[in-house]
Amino acid sequence: MKAAAKLVMRNSHLAVVLGLWLALAACSKATTEKTADDLKAIGHDTAAAAKDVANAPAAKELGSDIKQGTEEAAAKTKVAADKAGEKLKEGAKDAGDKTDAALNKAKDDVSKK
Repeated sequence: MKAAAKLVMRNSHLAVVLGLWLALAACSKATTEKTADDLKAIGHDTAAAAKDVANAPAAKELGSDIKQGTEEAAAKTKVAADKAGEKLKEGAKDAGDKTDAALNKAKDDVSKK
């Protein structure tokens, strides 16, 4: 998280620098060029910081944790779906048995009349 905080701080600094750049826009050409160079340097630093965050061990561990959590959730979902499927099969079999019994009773009732 320290790297992420640094990135946020750098982005905050970038916003301040951009504000200053706009304020200096009316300054001399030399000052404007120097400011533009400084802004480019900050952009490169920000890109490097973002790369550092992405390559940080903590970020990689986070990715591994998310992957592991996803795999665990998928396994639990499969178990739950299998149980639900079994219960549906049992329910369908029971419903079929009850339907057969009701049809047989209806046939018996009709044949008795």
